This record gives sequence, C-alpha cells and structure tokens, in this order.
Amino acid sequence: MIKTKDDLNYYLLCDKVARGETKAHPSLIGDRLWKFQILYRKAEYHYNNREKLWHKLAYMFTYWRFRRQRDRLCSELPLNVFAEGLVIWHGQNIIVNEHARVGRNFSISAGCCIGHVNGQTPVIGDNVEMTLGSRVLGGVTIANDVTIGAGALVLKDIDTPYTTWGGLPAKCISQKKNAYVAEKKERLKDVLR
Repeated sequence: MIKTKDDLNYYLLCDKVARGETKAHPSLIGDRLWKFQILYRKAEYHYNNREKLWHKLAYMFTYWRFRRQRDRLCSELPLNVFAEGLVIWHGQNIIVNEHARVGRNFSISAGCCIGHVNGQTPVIGDNVEMTLGSRVLGGVTIANDVTIGAGALVLKDIDTPYTTWGGLPAKCISQKKNAYVAEKKERLKDVLR
C-alpha cells in the first residue's frame, strides 16, 4: 500500500521497470497507458492519506482524472488492489473486484476479469500474467509464476508455479517457464525491496 512519498516513487519505479520503459518520463504525446498507470498510483497515494486536507483535495482531482481515463477504456480498476510492478498492456474492458488481491510483477491485458463469486474474490500471486480475455473468478488462489492464456476461465486454485493455463474451464497446457515473465522478473530483481 502506498502511504508515503517514498512508497509512491518506489511503486512508480517498479511499474516503469516492469513495463520495460527506458525513458525517465512518459512522452508529452503518446505513452497513454504508462500515464494512466501513473495516475492510478497517484490516486492510490492521495486516497491512502486523505485524512489530511491537502491529500483529500489532491485525491479528488487525481481520482477524477484517473476515473475519466478509466471510463474511456470501459474498465473498472479499484485502488489498492495491485502490488508493485503492475503492467497494463491494453486497458480496454478490464474488470477487477475491489476485494481481490494481486501480487508483484503482474501483467494484464484487455478483456480480463478478476471477479467475485458468492462473495469470494481471488488472491493472485507474484509474477502472474493474464492474457487477452482471461478470467479468474471466485475465491481461488493463483500460485506465483503462472500464465493464464487467452480466453481462459479459472475457477479452481492453481498451485503449480511455472505453468500456463488455458481453456474453459482452465487446465494446465504447459509446464514451461514463461520467457516474458522471467525476463520481467530479472529486470525487477534489482529494484524490488
């Protein structure tokens, strides 16, 4: 959770490194999703400190800007769900339940859903990648280093790391390490606390 300015800078750095960005800051024109993630983290920071008047006002302004961008993408991304190292590849139609918990170095693409079933929400580990249109529903737990394939529907716990899951309902389709996730994990190893 982002409580201090140092926490905010740490999360922003982890997100930047996870995205593979080499520039210090987003371009004035372009880098739309990187800017969107920065707004998301700033909204979290001000929200978590909203008992102070300055942060309350800053939260209202930042969250308004974030919500406007989020609504343009037709997505629902609640605050304080994702740990550091978040990568949003395509922001359209992403639905995340506010009670879900997602670990470090997480990647998500368009059309993904992390939702509740019977009042229970998922807990997703570190270094997980959800690809296009995948869904994780209910009180399931996803192990570290798991890839959820395009269009997969996860309704049961995934206990085995370094696996790829696909299908309706999802089943293990590969037990190989995901090269993209491994490379991202390597980039982040010097940054993560």
